Amino acid sequence: MPVDTTKIRTVAIVGHASSGKTSLVDAVLFISKVVNTHGRVANGTSAADCLPDELERKITIHAKSFHCRWQGHSITLLDTPGFADFFGDTLAAVRAADAAIVVIDGVGGVEVGARRIWKMLDEMQKPRLVFVNKLDKENSDFFRCVEQIRSAFGKNCIPFELPVGQETGFSKVLNLRTTPEADVPHELHDQFHKCHESLEEAAAEQDDKLLEEFLGGQALTLEEITKGTHVGVARGTTVPIYCGCAEKEIGVQNLLEGVTALLPSPVDRGAVATEDGGSVEPVANTPFSAFVFKATVDPYAGHLAYVRVVSGTLKADMDVLNVTRGVKERIPQLLSMQGKTQTTVAEAGPGEIVALAKLKDTHINNTLCDPSRQVKFPPIKFPRPVMSYAIHPHTTKDEEKISMALHRLTEEDPTFHMERNPNTKELIISGMGDQHLAVVVDNLKKRLGVNVDLSTPKVDYKETITSHGDGHYKHKKQSGGHGQYGEAYVKIEPHERGRGFEFSSEVVGGSIPRNFIPAVEKGCVEGMQAGVVAGYPVVDVHAIVYDGSYHDVDSNEISFKIAGLHAFKEAMQKARPALLEPIMNITVYVPDQYMGDITGDLNHRRGHILTVETADGMQAIKAQVPQAELFKYASELRSITAGRASFEMEFSHYEQVPQHVAQKVVTEAAKKAEQH
Repeated sequence: MPVDTTKIRTVAIVGHASSGKTSLVDAVLFISKVVNTHGRVANGTSAADCLPDELERKITIHAKSFHCRWQGHSITLLDTPGFADFFGDTLAAVRAADAAIVVIDGVGGVEVGARRIWKMLDEMQKPRLVFVNKLDKENSDFFRCVEQIRSAFGKNCIPFELPVGQETGFSKVLNLRTTPEADVPHELHDQFHKCHESLEEAAAEQDDKLLEEFLGGQALTLEEITKGTHVGVARGTTVPIYCGCAEKEIGVQNLLEGVTALLPSPVDRGAVATEDGGSVEPVANTPFSAFVFKATVDPYAGHLAYVRVVSGTLKADMDVLNVTRGVKERIPQLLSMQGKTQTTVAEAGPGEIVALAKLKDTHINNTLCDPSRQVKFPPIKFPRPVMSYAIHPHTTKDEEKISMALHRLTEEDPTFHMERNPNTKELIISGMGDQHLAVVVDNLKKRLGVNVDLSTPKVDYKETITSHGDGHYKHKKQSGGHGQYGEAYVKIEPHERGRGFEFSSEVVGGSIPRNFIPAVEKGCVEGMQAGVVAGYPVVDVHAIVYDGSYHDVDSNEISFKIAGLHAFKEAMQKARPALLEPIMNITVYVPDQYMGDITGDLNHRRGHILTVETADGMQAIKAQVPQAELFKYASELRSITAGRASFEMEFSHYEQVPQHVAQKVVTEAAKKAEQH
């Protein structure tokens, strides 16, 4: 039966690593009778952490969708990873959801992962609830967490529940919307009244008439509170704080009731923006459109594209247009995913998430739509990788399969990149951290049968000149019959950084015939391929041929190319050649207490700190650091800050290598040259 769109809730479960997101999903599945036993992450029975790499590491690595029904509503939960290395999957899941539940550890409080996710939810304008979890643990403190939440995220975060027995043994929660005052324990009376008043005020602020009643001292009814807070949550002006213990199922039923009563449906969220500035209404009886937010390669079903239906109704055997790639696709069966298990469904409407198998050419960030009404949704902007390794096949057999296997992994994971560096000739894989790349290597071996070795990538050094230089070479070779003859005088001068190579001729009087000038240029270009400092490519040079000589019979193109090459090399020796290294722009987000450690470490890495700003309760350190110092920074930063800092980086420019560092690079290059 088609589902009423107003009764659909699509919710991402997000939070810092180990805050209990997956445990919450397992508790919901058990309470809503989707599963018969309550699965546990610790003993490997979790319905959510169900894939081999997750069972091995006991963490969530892949975002997964789960479905349950509650009080006449159809709820899709998207379990997401908490580790920063797998943030791409979290980002994609939040994009597919209408709202989020932010899980906070009752002991750890507001941690860096929660701050990062909150910022992302703000940017995407996603409504949210907060669930303070693990209140059964020693040193947990709901009221301390509430203070932290309100301090970090704003006073519009309001407790909708209070825990009972935090001091003597946590046993249940009181819902401020539905609990009669007579049922409130004496020790919680003051907090109950204070929080209930904040709750009523938040509800009243959504409606002028209700606000007038509230300010006049009139108590709001349960229906008025529910309606007002539902509107406030959808608008993002109210963030309810729930509490409990997912492992012991305390507060989970209340949370489900909060999801159905307070979080928005696709209809409440309203029209969805398209890339061209238009919009699409989430209505079932309009032309179909959907967005692909995730893709996996299933060992049995093959390629699976996970889609969020935006408008219309998707059915099996429909013909749709992949407007992003300009290809038509025939929709096979629709799969409702429950973690790793699949159930065939007849159709899916706005707000629903289904997986589609065996599409010919459909990938993450693609839009599918009715050919009669073409629309395109903006792509997810995935974060750039921050860590790289050179990857080498273990055997010749692996070499044949490595490229295809890596390509398949890039299809599934937009935060994983691979490329062959044309200068160092290395195949480079890049990801969000060492855990991310360790999972990639495991997948290559276990899923795709490819064994590889990793090493630190070679730095893509360049060479340039810092002064003028002059070179001359006469190429003369006689070997019976026609010989070879060409003479060239070449001077070189530095170009500004990034300008590249330029060649010009100042030859006058025909000392080199015009038709041989391009051959001299070819020789200079060949000389640029390997400089005289350590054999690295040369950049930012202006070469000028200004004189030479030729022979009527023996001169030819190859002779002048050789003359140009050697003249360029000699000129470069005299032009004070220098080594250049890539410099990266880096922004490190770090809590105050680690500022000294991080700035000291960046200085030790030859970094130049540009600015320090406050951003989302953290310090944002912007710096420029040589790439050679950053290959393992992701894991080292996590070690320094106990996982509480994160960073982004991108290439900035090339800069001259300091003399003491350059000497080491030259010595290393000479050793390698001897070995070969």
